[in-house]
Amino acid sequence: MNALLIAVIAFAAPFALGYDEIYDKLDVDKILADDALFTAYINCMLDKGDCSVEHSADFRKLLPEVIATSCAKCSPIQKTNVRKTVRALSEKRPEDFNQFRAKYDPKGEYEKEFTAFVLASD
Repeated sequence: MNALLIAVIAFAAPFALGYDEIYDKLDVDKILADDALFTAYINCMLDKGDCSVEHSADFRKLLPEVIATSCAKCSPIQKTNVRKTVRALSEKRPEDFNQFRAKYDPKGEYEKEFTAFVLASD
């Protein structure tokens, strides 16, 4: 019985403790450099368009948790990619950035911690 419990915990731990490593392979620099592709991701996240670009539907589901926990389950690569994306969004698309804030943190309850995460460089 104990062996079965240990096996289940060992199998489930990566899913509970972190996001899938397939997201580590996403080329965020390519997305940020391609305005049409970046717009497609933004539109998916803001429910303004479909979620047909790679992993966009997944990201839309994960985004509330990523913001609420300041990317606590993110791998180092995922943290870097989230930071790049948020910085690019706030600099290149401030109106969309404000819409993200209104949608994903309407009361501003995560803003201080999430901003500290975005500005960090661990």
